[in-house]
Amino acid sequence: MIPESFINELLNRVDVVDIIDKRVPLKKAGANFVACCPFHQEKTPSFSVSPSKQFYHCFGCGAHGSAIGFLIDHDGLNFIDAVHELAKVAGLTVPNQIDEKPEKKKENLVLEDALILAKKYYQTKLKGSPLAIKYLKSRGLTGEIAKEFSIGFAPEGWNNLNEVFKDYDNDALIKSGLIVKNDKGKRYDRFRNRIMFPIYNAKGQLVGFGGRVIDENDTPKYYNSPETALFQKSYELYGLLAARKAIREKGYVLVVEGYMDVVSLAQHNIRNVVATLGTATTNFHIKKLMRYTPEIIFCFDGDNAGKSAAWRAMNNSLTSVTDEVQLKFLFLSDQHDPDSYVRENSKEQFEGLAKNATPLTEYVIQYLTQNNDLTSQEARVKFLNEVEPIMDEMASSKLAFLFKKRISVLLDLTLNEIDNLIKVKNKKTLKAPMQQLKRQTTSVVKRFVILLILNPKLIEKSDKDISWGESLDEQLAQACILKILVDENHNTASIFHYLSNRFDNDFIDEIKSQVLNFDEEISPINEFIGLREKIKQSKLQASNKSKLDAIKHKSFDTLTPEEKKFLKEFTKR
Repeated sequence: MIPESFINELLNRVDVVDIIDKRVPLKKAGANFVACCPFHQEKTPSFSVSPSKQFYHCFGCGAHGSAIGFLIDHDGLNFIDAVHELAKVAGLTVPNQIDEKPEKKKENLVLEDALILAKKYYQTKLKGSPLAIKYLKSRGLTGEIAKEFSIGFAPEGWNNLNEVFKDYDNDALIKSGLIVKNDKGKRYDRFRNRIMFPIYNAKGQLVGFGGRVIDENDTPKYYNSPETALFQKSYELYGLLAARKAIREKGYVLVVEGYMDVVSLAQHNIRNVVATLGTATTNFHIKKLMRYTPEIIFCFDGDNAGKSAAWRAMNNSLTSVTDEVQLKFLFLSDQHDPDSYVRENSKEQFEGLAKNATPLTEYVIQYLTQNNDLTSQEARVKFLNEVEPIMDEMASSKLAFLFKKRISVLLDLTLNEIDNLIKVKNKKTLKAPMQQLKRQTTSVVKRFVILLILNPKLIEKSDKDISWGESLDEQLAQACILKILVDENHNTASIFHYLSNRFDNDFIDEIKSQVLNFDEEISPINEFIGLREKIKQSKLQASNKSKLDAIKHKSFDTLTPEEKKFLKEFTKR
């Protein structure tokens, strides 16, 4: 892994304005620079780049990040390549990555290092397994595509990873999801006799594995790493790292059911493809994909499982889809998956199917009317009852209106009659109250952190000595204080990079949003000093209460000298 100290130095050396301006022409606008957002279509500039914060932010689609993040999202680079690219600009040499020999890592094995070693082991085992190679060839995969996706093989046996990890009892192996510990304390490899697919996040970090059976009688068919500190399957999409450039070039993304579909389609040079990881599509997946394209096409098998997965994906997407995004659905016939369809027909025919995929609202109508002919009044009421919660969840106001109009035609009702029958939230009034609520519920500690990130010079060494608790906000405060006190050089981008490696992305995104929307003309000094004092007073009161609770049931004679001194000083106040 590249040392964090180097990333910190790099983000302090490069200028995000220069990096972005070479790719997207910027115009000066007050203290910042603006342009039409490169991540979504717009006519009025809402993409802002801050020289003081060394951050970019789009007020239209929400895209934001540092210079590293921009190269990842715009140029389609992985994290390591983006760092190397910026290092060239800054005239820096990227330090060699940590040696990956297991014997040198025995004492301080970390999760990603363990996964990297396992990946190399699985790749080596694939080369020596005629059975695994035969299976991949039967699926039409070449050695080149297997190498491109770092595909490997976990052989049969319970403790094969002993070969690569001399300290098989190291808890990092359990925490990384590579081995399992049963109720009797016995440890064994999680993945056995499976084709192995490494899973990378948007930064290019290896975060987990997916394993597919070779023997079709084995279950489950697909088996993923468990949730770990690195891997949360509801946030990650298999293949996104490699597919980003193709998604932008094609103008749409295909979401398929499994990682084998992603790799098989790549073999046919269809590369704008991602897959969920053993979970239904979530709103986090949709938001992530919206950063790369305004058109998302779900491609599912035509069996009952595929239809159920599509319906769940539709329901989970409604609150995330805006008027700028199109959601479509493509169903293959029962006898085909994406790979078999392309092999039997052609790449061009498959892409033709994708272009003619069913739009979201038509899909909903088709689904709800497949067993409902709408001929009776009761059937029409049933349809209205089923479509009402869907319309209520729609975040896209224009689409919701046109959908309502389509339903009125379908049922031969007027729009006024539909409004009387279907009660939905007013889409136009949703946004402002949510923003207001977020401002009202910002904690004292969180506000303290936000102002500290904006102006690190406000820090005092005594801030680390505050009796910080275990709440998420207070853990964030401690991490932020430590980062600023330890590193002499820092800016908003380097602080957020440090925090992003330690906290949940959504939590940090909330902090980023408030930092990026802060009015730079307002001086935070007096407010920050007041917040610091308020936090200290709160901690003092909590400490005093705790001490009082501990001694209030004791007689005076049994108190320690320290407790008597505290009680005497406390009663003087």
